[in-house]
Amino acid sequence: MAPPLLQLDDIRLTFGGTPLLQGAALAASAGDRIALVGRNGAGKSTLLKIAAGLVEAQDGVIFRQPSATVRYLPQMPDMEGFANVRDYVSAGLGPSDDPYRATYLLEHLGLSGDEAPGSLSGGEARRAALARVMAPQPDILLLDEPTNHLDLATIEWLEEELMRSRSAMIVI
Repeated sequence: MAPPLLQLDDIRLTFGGTPLLQGAALAASAGDRIALVGRNGAGKSTLLKIAAGLVEAQDGVIFRQPSATVRYLPQMPDMEGFANVRDYVSAGLGPSDDPYRATYLLEHLGLSGDEAPGSLSGGEARRAALARVMAPQPDILLLDEPTNHLDLATIEWLEEELMRSRSAMIVI
């Protein structure tokens, strides 16, 4: 068994006196495909944000392989401050990432890259956000409801693209 790239143990988080997460655990190794399923408000998105390092747990153990790259797809991407979609997607690339991968994804997702972020529909914003997190081919992809606002053809393309990916994936 491969060592974990990401491991969360006994995670606890309380908002306003009400426990959201108590004793939550999650582990992902290279190539894993994990689905988080639960009712609205159960803490799925918050657990992904903790895994991504965007929210701090009040208690528990969090381990991320130091060399592992992690990308998180939020439900509502923040594109403020970017002149166009290409700039937004390129900002997700690391120094050693292939910029042509971003162009490939934008083209296959039906975007030119010249679109102004403020003018995007919900589906276009979701496609831009997917290009941003997928372009660097991270070790771990954390996807919060990735098919929201997508049409069937784009969902089918996304499924095929994710099947080819070597990233560990945790999907809500």
